[in-house]
Amino acid sequence: MANVKLSTKAVGSIVKIKVNGAAKDFIIVHQGLPSSAYDASCNGVWVVMKDIYTTSTFGNNNSYKDSGIHTYLNGTFYNLIDSKIRAAIKQVKIPYTNSGIQSGANGLSTKVFLLSGTEVGFSNVSYMNTEGTKLAYFDSASKRIAYNGSSAAEWWLRSPYTYSSDGVWLVKSDGSYDLWHYGHTCGVRPAFVLPSELVVSDDGTVSVNTAPAINASSTNLGEKNAPFNFGYTVTDADGDTLTVAEKLDGKTTATRTGVASGTALTFGQGSTADGFRRILNGSHTIQITASDGKESTSLSATFTKSVTSATVTLTTPLAVDGDITVAVLQVTGSIPDDAVFKAEVTNNAKDAAPVWQDATTEVQKGVNIVFTNSTAANGAAFNFRISVSRGASGTGGYIEAVSGAFQ
Repeated sequence: MANVKLSTKAVGSIVKIKVNGAAKDFIIVHQGLPSSAYDASCNGVWVVMKDIYTTSTFGNNNSYKDSGIHTYLNGTFYNLIDSKIRAAIKQVKIPYTNSGIQSGANGLSTKVFLLSGTEVGFSNVSYMNTEGTKLAYFDSASKRIAYNGSSAAEWWLRSPYTYSSDGVWLVKSDGSYDLWHYGHTCGVRPAFVLPSELVVSDDGTVSVNTAPAINASSTNLGEKNAPFNFGYTVTDADGDTLTVAEKLDGKTTATRTGVASGTALTFGQGSTADGFRRILNGSHTIQITASDGKESTSLSATFTKSVTSATVTLTTPLAVDGDITVAVLQVTGSIPDDAVFKAEVTNNAKDAAPVWQDATTEVQKGVNIVFTNSTAANGAAFNFRISVSRGASGTGGYIEAVSGAFQ
């Protein structure tokens, strides 16, 4: 299931939020701060319930801040919202009418509210104050139509009729405006502002999520000339199981699934001889990414591989019947002239303490190696050991192959 940030959803998108245990459709009607008429607290994702949730009178007069509907929305209704979403709803200051228009830092402090006539797209209406700015979604009358069950119905705005204290503006069933006495029963469409970092799943469900965390004692790992352990710990405050991906220089080297929060891990490729050998000399970047299926977190660490020597030998000696008395050995590759080169051979490689004979000169000259040892307690067995390290020039090289024969 793919999850995206709420801030990436287009205006007009439908998202789902649980109210009283049931998922309800909400419309994203604006992204961000509508205008300078709003306090900075209003910068977020504006949503309004798609359909009418309930019907109610407005209050005892047309003052929104003193209305019963304002009390209901921030009390009874607010407490019906899913607890995690409820905790995330922003405390905002919205423009409203109170002996004139109050806006910006002087706006009404609230969490759940009714939209104003201006916010739903009405303008230049006599006795309707300009409370705020038109929200991006409301570009036509059809966008204002809401349903109560199967029928379009009227719904309250927070805007008072300024000619008298009796009237309150509302949206009619066809999306136009009208006004009614505050004691009239009309539809209620709750609105609120959510933080942009909330996440939305494929089915539109909005959820609060804490991104995973990755902790390491150090991310500047310095110079490495042998396999090393880069340890890190992945955690998730929500207790989600994690998928952890390891990359080296942008290429995925390992992926772990079902990782429990709090698990300590080690970067795989650098920790084994085989993995380390496949890393070239030079600067490298490790990237660890942990995902809980909703959000991902990454951590990067750097190191420089600097291996200036190598030793090549056979893992399993070559055993034969009889004695081994002579051998020839050839090393091909690119070995700088000032490199420190050493070739050794043995004809009793299976013994507890094999006799290693220096054959550097013979290998460099390409001539036969005559063994001086004639003892093999565990039977004759051949092995070689080629060692090379960089010289004063610091010039690198490589061993491509070791070949030869013995008898």
